[in-house]
Amino acid sequence: MPFPEDTILHTLIEALKADRLTGPGITAHEFIPPREAVYEDMVLHPQIAEALKAQGIEKFYRHQAEAIDHIRCGEHVVVMTPTASGKSLIYNIPVIETILQNPEAKALYIFPLKGLEQDQLRALNGLFDAVLGPVAKVGRKEPLQRAEVYDGDTKPYRRSRIREEMPNVIFTNPDMLHHAINPFHKKWEPFFRNLKYIVIDEVHAYRGVFGSHVSHVIRRLRRICTCWGATPLFIACSATIANPKEFTETLIGKSFVVVDQTGAPQSGKHFLCISPIDSPYSEATRIFTQCIKAGLRTIVFTKARKITELIYTWTVQRAPLIADRISPYRAGFLPSERREIEQKLFSGELMGVISTSALELGVDIGGLDVCILCGYPGSIASMWQRAGRVGRGDRESLVVMIALKDALDHYLVSHPEMLFSKPHESASCDPGNERILKQHLVCAAGEQWLTIDDPVYSGYIGEPVFDELIAERALVAGRRGDIWFSGIRNPQNTVGIRSVGRPLRIYDERGQLIGELDGRRIYRDGFPGAIYLHRGRQYRITRLNIEDNESSCKEVNVEYYTQALSNEHAEVVDVLAQFPSLLSKDVSIMHGKVRITYQVVGYDKKHLYHGTRLERLSVDMPEYVFETEGIWMTINRGLGEEIVERGFDLAGTLHAAEHVTINAIPLFALCDKGDIGGISYPLYPEMKSPAIFIYDGYDGGIGLTKRVLDVPREWISAAIELLRTCDCDDGCPSCVQDAQCGSGNDPLDKKGAIWFLEKLLET
Repeated sequence: MPFPEDTILHTLIEALKADRLTGPGITAHEFIPPREAVYEDMVLHPQIAEALKAQGIEKFYRHQAEAIDHIRCGEHVVVMTPTASGKSLIYNIPVIETILQNPEAKALYIFPLKGLEQDQLRALNGLFDAVLGPVAKVGRKEPLQRAEVYDGDTKPYRRSRIREEMPNVIFTNPDMLHHAINPFHKKWEPFFRNLKYIVIDEVHAYRGVFGSHVSHVIRRLRRICTCWGATPLFIACSATIANPKEFTETLIGKSFVVVDQTGAPQSGKHFLCISPIDSPYSEATRIFTQCIKAGLRTIVFTKARKITELIYTWTVQRAPLIADRISPYRAGFLPSERREIEQKLFSGELMGVISTSALELGVDIGGLDVCILCGYPGSIASMWQRAGRVGRGDRESLVVMIALKDALDHYLVSHPEMLFSKPHESASCDPGNERILKQHLVCAAGEQWLTIDDPVYSGYIGEPVFDELIAERALVAGRRGDIWFSGIRNPQNTVGIRSVGRPLRIYDERGQLIGELDGRRIYRDGFPGAIYLHRGRQYRITRLNIEDNESSCKEVNVEYYTQALSNEHAEVVDVLAQFPSLLSKDVSIMHGKVRITYQVVGYDKKHLYHGTRLERLSVDMPEYVFETEGIWMTINRGLGEEIVERGFDLAGTLHAAEHVTINAIPLFALCDKGDIGGISYPLYPEMKSPAIFIYDGYDGGIGLTKRVLDVPREWISAAIELLRTCDCDDGCPSCVQDAQCGSGNDPLDKKGAIWFLEKLLET
């Protein structure tokens, strides 16, 4: 007999199909059938077995038993299974087993964001109390638990107590590790001497620039462990990615065993794809309201803070009676506000929430019924991570993906089979990024003297890097002459691990810091006159000081946003690899280092809701020059002439091809299209031929663009499909137009791009 909720869900789905606004936009209804659990026997310490039995856990999934067996054998393990598959038991059980044998044993749990630790902390301390008994109270002080959080929200007094009393388990995040634990490891000596496990949860979150920094924070942590005589085991957990072993080994610098065959059950899941005939945000608001009124617990994921607030506001306006049963949730809320929302969701007091990606990762909010994706999250991995937030026991759930006016969104709802059959993307980070490497070498030398043959940095340190740091006085020689110390006091304070280089600090009229920008975004989004969004409010940048990395802004309320106009030039610095026959004989592809010169020369004011240009203004900005990694196509001049002979605009053809191939990269690499830059030339001066450059949008590069060289024909084929599945004639935001295009999307020749890209696939 079906659950009552299943009947309500089926009724809702049929109502959406019959709705005059929603129904015509539905491109697919897929049902993913339930999956039975696969169990495996596992021997447990009697006290642990009894404690878990009291929680209703008497059997273990196959992946749990397999992973724990590897850990007991002393192997580093990465576990890649879906959301809510019991991954936390995989590391909690070995940790408690070890503490039963040695009460002084320690473990370090690392999560990518503050707040993700809270649920895990409660569960682990509950298990500790059940196995070992509650912590005894001594004196008048409230006792520390066996597991404690040590992060930016931890009060100074409690931090001091944690360092003095050293719980068995510390929960933290990479930022705290970088700023407060690694540099002051001498205060943590008893903890490091007894450190047995390092758990890195949500490992897939450490990709791109952030991951490249974190790879060094972890290498510094490994050096500190060696300093105190510890050899901890690493246990990593990940959502589904294409390369868990390669990525985790690159991130941490150790060899790993992969456990990726889940034994967890899965309830049936309905999946609706919608290409809305109305605004996607209006569609999301309408469906969200229907779900709440039907009594279905629902989460809406958006791609921007402002949209989160707008959908909440519109929902309350549409249905005032449900105002106290829904809430927005995003970064920028106080920790206490986030905890309160999470608890109300878990208890059922709240029926719905509108969130940015902040609720995608491991916060336990209980089982929900419906997940509405307002826009493709940017990767298949992230989509399934979000979809995993819904489904309670054996009850069916619903995931609704609503396409934005975006090329990738439009492509996927037009080809819904891609969502269910496409392999997950590869994740990447780059510990070899020289700029990031140099920053962390100085931090490492400040924590424990450094040698040029340090084993943790094997393959990454070379004499040129050392020579540059010595010349800059960032490293200074010790008395022995072959060891080096940091020449900078507290170097970690000058390194932000979520960006490359020093971020631009944005202050409001009262002098309060309200946000930061990094890299090219400083110039693209921080020019005088730019509209900057923060916590749903609009601010106009009034002053920019590049030298001091500061800017000022004033709060405004305007009906427009700003889009930078820019000039760009790419210069080849070093060719690392050539692929003369990867595609058509008329095109040669190369991979290497490029120098990008970027200058904002003006900006458009565009209407906030329909994007119409209201005004174009000029602005005087300095050039931003950086070196990065990229790929480029040099095009035979004969092919360029044929494009013109067929009546296509050469510059518009290559420009449209550049945009659409960038749009297709997130199908193959775990990144956002905003992480990629591009420039096209009808005649590139240095090569005397047409050319297209596509590059990592970060100083030093992070290995994103070269991923598509493993699947060149699939990449170009996907780009062609992006164009062909869009109904427009000349190009629109759903295929070739790019909201961040520095030339204002002019010129663009969609038909020429289709012909050119198809020509690339001819053999």
